[in-house]
Amino acid sequence: MINVVSFSGGRTSAYLLWLMEQKRRAGKDVHYVFMDTGCEHPMTYRFVREVVKFWDIPLTVLQVDINPELGQPNGYTVWEPKDIQTRMPVLKPFIDMVKKYGTPYVGGAFCTDRLKLVPFTKYCDDHFGRGNYTTWIGIRADEPKRLKPKPGIRYLAELSDFEKEDILAWWKQQPFDLQIPEHLGNCIFCIKKSTQKIGLACKDEEGLQRVFNEVITGSHVRDGHRETPKEIMYRGRMSLDGIAKMYSEN
Repeated sequence: MINVVSFSGGRTSAYLLWLMEQKRRAGKDVHYVFMDTGCEHPMTYRFVREVVKFWDIPLTVLQVDINPELGQPNGYTVWEPKDIQTRMPVLKPFIDMVKKYGTPYVGGAFCTDRLKLVPFTKYCDDHFGRGNYTTWIGIRADEPKRLKPKPGIRYLAELSDFEKEDILAWWKQQPFDLQIPEHLGNCIFCIKKSTQKIGLACKDEEGLQRVFNEVITGSHVRDGHRETPKEIMYRGRMSLDGIAKMYSEN
């Protein structure tokens, strides 16, 4: 069976990648895929490149290729790690997604599916054959609610009993690390984050917040197809700009 590690760009996911790399070097058939949303923090992209550099990882980098016509399936574009922060277009996957589908929101978090899961699965089916591979995801033993049995899916918790603090301690022993706090990890302004984390992200990265706010409120965004306006994306029926203003006053 082919093993495919879905690398998120975070510390826990990278630790899983390191464990699986030991298996690959011992003869297991292991592949690594990073699905880029275009909305990661610049230091996350640097971390991904350092993982490749320090561990000599054969990483495949993917971005969704959005077909602008509603009802038509999307594809994917394959990049190399050296293309990160050079040739790869920043924000393009997300911008193309909101043009076609509108903005994601609490209760309608389709972004993970459109930007990550569907193109990842399509790539793996195309290259390894449907049913011929197992997907590995970096979910720890201390995240039991996320450890849901699914066909074709396996988790870090099956290989290691490391919890969050163990992961952090392990990274302190490595020659490189992810140089951002937790609230800036993954998509910086992800709708799944708490209001507090979004507020902290807005305070820490005011420039990135202004750019992303234009991405989700501009005239290019599909609107009028749901009950709430396009800018209402976060918990408590709040907008990114509203959260930013609330935390700028604290």
